Amino acid sequence: MKPKVAVLVLNYNGVNWLKRCLPSLFRTEYENLEVWVIDNGSSDDSVDFVRATHPNAEILMFEENLGFAEAYNRAINSVQADYVVLLNNDVTVPEADWIERLLETIETDRRIGGVQCKLVSMNDPTHLDSVGGTGVRYWLGFTEIGKLQVDTGRYDDPPVTPFYLCAAAALIRRQAFLDVGGFDNAFFAYIEDVDFSWRLRLAGYLIAYQPAARIAHFWQGSTNQSVTWRTYMQRRNLLRTILKNCGSTTILWALRNYILHSIILAVAYTAREPRRAFAILRAWTWNITHLRDTYRQRIKIQSGRRIAEESILRSMYPPIPYRPLSKERLHHILSLVFSR
Repeated sequence: MKPKVAVLVLNYNGVNWLKRCLPSLFRTEYENLEVWVIDNGSSDDSVDFVRATHPNAEILMFEENLGFAEAYNRAINSVQADYVVLLNNDVTVPEADWIERLLETIETDRRIGGVQCKLVSMNDPTHLDSVGGTGVRYWLGFTEIGKLQVDTGRYDDPPVTPFYLCAAAALIRRQAFLDVGGFDNAFFAYIEDVDFSWRLRLAGYLIAYQPAARIAHFWQGSTNQSVTWRTYMQRRNLLRTILKNCGSTTILWALRNYILHSIILAVAYTAREPRRAFAILRAWTWNITHLRDTYRQRIKIQSGRRIAEESILRSMYPPIPYRPLSKERLHHILSLVFSR
């Protein structure tokens, strides 16, 4: 019997995305596969649509929107499978053998905790969406590798090793997920995949990338939150991630750079986008009020770490060129968003 794989499609009021995602997903050729739709308290007819059109899909319903992190934590604790696939509802699956390709990679080494799919743009598959993520030097944050670059195969042979899994489409060893405590429930959305992958590495697991497992993704398709809310969640969760996971030799340096960068952003936003400047202040305030819980988690993570800080930093900042967002790439992003 081949390993059991559960594909978990997280959904919140995304019936129009499910109409694209599920038909492509059910063309997958793998004999020991379950498809789950994890519904986060949708008020549209998402659940009715799944029941009517895809009766083979399992449905796990929550009464309210638990957010990305907690919904997946509950789902992964509920399903019985060797591997789980995290899958956004704003994706389509072009090839039927993608699960086989992912398993070929993860089963070569039991230390591999997760495998990143190759995400391409749904609107223009010649452009990449993500092949996993890497750190931006000087602790300025994290970014997707290859975002909106033309797919020339530069990251495929040999496959790049991302620091973190982009949770829009990734295969994860379920036991590894449970070993490190899954996602941080406090995150709700954004940066939870960075934090999880960081803890995965600290526990001694590896992360891999499989370019043959292609997934088409519509960037920001499954969220309709304001840019102010996204700024707040991203800055809030990034600070908590640094506080929990940085080693003793780097945490002060990381915090100094985070604070300086936040001040620069807040000053830049004040003139034209004061709400985003206030969102940065709210992110600091939230972390101050939750510092006791963050510290408890830090003690647990650092006491169980198996990998030295130097090794983590090498994997966080590999020699992958990071290109700042040019005007041309910004225009391309906007054209994708407004062509929806």
